[in-house]
Amino acid sequence: MLENMAIQEGDNSVTETRTLRIQSARLVSTILSPAVVALPFILLMAYSANDRNPLLSAIITIFFLCVGPMAYITFGVLTGKFTDVDVSVRSQRVGPFLFGIASSLLGFLILHLTNGQKNLESVLLLVSISGVIMMLITFWWKISMHASALSAAVTALSMVYGRMILPAFLLVILVSWSRVMLRRHTLAQVIAGSLVGVGLSWLLLKTQGF
Repeated sequence: MLENMAIQEGDNSVTETRTLRIQSARLVSTILSPAVVALPFILLMAYSANDRNPLLSAIITIFFLCVGPMAYITFGVLTGKFTDVDVSVRSQRVGPFLFGIASSLLGFLILHLTNGQKNLESVLLLVSISGVIMMLITFWWKISMHASALSAAVTALSMVYGRMILPAFLLVILVSWSRVMLRRHTLAQVIAGSLVGVGLSWLLLKTQGF
């Protein structure tokens, strides 16, 4: 009987530990989601240049990069078109990708025509191009958007602010762990997302003179 009690206590301990890990992973996944990460990323990119009025360009970028796409996804969840705000079902991702790409391109066009900040023009162009590539990959493989978006943002910031940003790459590892722990992606999918984010961000910003 004592042995059975010990086994039961051990099972409860394992269950509690796993529950804590799942809760922690959900918190990390939410805090480091693309929509949340985009806000400080945009502001940091905006204020890295010596423009007179970076706030206006930042507001325009936030609207077309964050507000519009998130409103589209939220409406889709409320109407039952999407399963959740992460659009976890691969077959449901084409619509959000197309909307996000179109929204980013429109924001880029507005900034370009109004002589907006060049840094943020590059950000919107990066999101548009990476969106097309990620959408094409999604047709046959569920690559991680969390890992891709965060790694792209950290890469861009490290190119603007230098080595002081490099420790932020630890956040990419953290968000990758959370996505695997939640079984939203495999290890290969988060690694691929991270590499695509780093590669596209570095290549595009290099061509933009960063």
